[in-house]
Amino acid sequence: MNKNLFSLRSAVLAAALAASSVAAHAGTVISATLSFDDVAAGSNANSVLAPWGSALRFVSPDREDDLDEYGSETGTFHWVDATATYGEVKVIGSPYAVSGGNVLSNDGQHILLSFASPVTITAFSVFQDKSGFGNEQTDGSYFSFLDASGHEIAGSQVFFTQFGNPGLELKSTGTFANVSSIFLPAGVNYDNLSLTAVAAVPEPGSWALLGSGLLLLGAMSRRRRF
Repeated sequence: MNKNLFSLRSAVLAAALAASSVAAHAGTVISATLSFDDVAAGSNANSVLAPWGSALRFVSPDREDDLDEYGSETGTFHWVDATATYGEVKVIGSPYAVSGGNVLSNDGQHILLSFASPVTITAFSVFQDKSGFGNEQTDGSYFSFLDASGHEIAGSQVFFTQFGNPGLELKSTGTFANVSSIFLPAGVNYDNLSLTAVAAVPEPGSWALLGSGLLLLGAMSRRRRF
């Protein structure tokens, strides 16, 4: 077979397979209820997510300022994965757990629950621990949903007061599309996380890539026969 033809065929096949993989996962429902009591205290929090494979992951984030084309700060920011710097999110034992004896903890740092690909979140809730500690400012903390660039999705912020609210349930309202991460603020530990999300439907370009790739492969096969 002509080397260039083989390379073209390989490239088209790889693109078609990638598109078909995206299509296969479209519409997949992620339904998770995490009490953090199914693993031993001191475990990596991602061990709790084993049933969902690589679809979900807890990470330690860091905030970075957005810069314009001249390197000047724009006044906005985004979040990035800084697990390599701050370490893994953990499950620890705590007398302040809402249920059982374990909580989700990041040693006073923020937490991100990240998705392998964007999802549409239809329901999300989590409880802060029963310590009653944390940020004393009224409505001084919030959780939010982030897009693929780490920016907060407008309208997704839910503000709350950490201090003096032991076992407070934090709950989203409405449906949010194209969510790549859930941001949980520092100051408290968390328990009893519940999530319902649907994997994003591929954009028309993905379907077009899949169709054109298969058509081209078919044409190349016919060409070989003749």
